[in-house]
Amino acid sequence: MRLHLVLHAGWVILGALQAPDVMAQSNTGATAPPPVLLAAGSLRQAMGEILAAYRAGGGQQFSAAYGPSGKLRKDIEGGRAVDVFASASGEHTEALARQGLLGASSIFTHNALCVVSAPAFKLRPENLLAELARPTLRLATSTPGSDPMGDYTWQFFRKAEQQQPGLYAILDAKALRLSGTAELAPESTLPYVTAFEQDKADAYIMYCTNAVLTKQAVPRLEILRIPDELNVRSAYGIGARRGSAEGERLLRFVLGPAGQAILRQHGFH
Repeated sequence: MRLHLVLHAGWVILGALQAPDVMAQSNTGATAPPPVLLAAGSLRQAMGEILAAYRAGGGQQFSAAYGPSGKLRKDIEGGRAVDVFASASGEHTEALARQGLLGASSIFTHNALCVVSAPAFKLRPENLLAELARPTLRLATSTPGSDPMGDYTWQFFRKAEQQQPGLYAILDAKALRLSGTAELAPESTLPYVTAFEQDKADAYIMYCTNAVLTKQAVPRLEILRIPDELNVRSAYGIGARRGSAEGERLLRFVLGPAGQAILRQHGFH
């Protein structure tokens, strides 16, 4: 009995001595949160494929969120965690780099503007401006300031003004800002698709990559690429958080041949 008590006491003492080590191991073994990608909503399909290819090559799984680039930039400035930010405007990644919130900003792809419309309006390059200005046509856009797609649309309006004085005021006044203020929920329907399905718009100015996705969802719609003399070529910027090894690794993948090939497959250029 005495031997049993001694052995039992020994195990208690040994357990007490080991407890801090076990606790430390538990703490150090805690699963770290995944690295974070924040990206423009127009990149959701392409970046989803890029992330899958990145993981297949041995990269970590990222937690990804998509939304208006201007809003995401403000979130990052407000302290939101991010390892890689892919913006539809290089101005946002450059601004964050100047503040030290990202490393160097790089332009990694481009897009252009298209008009998606109901077939009854028969939009063509030669009648585009007249039809968009028609009082009965409901013209939908994204939201400037919050979303670069909206900013690029208003640049198009200014170019239209140069061809037809007075047109900027007409387009600015009638534009229905139906997207570009909120993040996209995973697997949610694109707001451009919803606008046509719910009969809220007759024509919608959007990225050409979004136009393809919208027509896939609503096949009756027609796509017109805005003529080059009026179009606005968007420059997408990307940057990784300083000190994020996994962020830098994903950045290199996006800028490399595999990432660029996926972007081209989705209509970016």
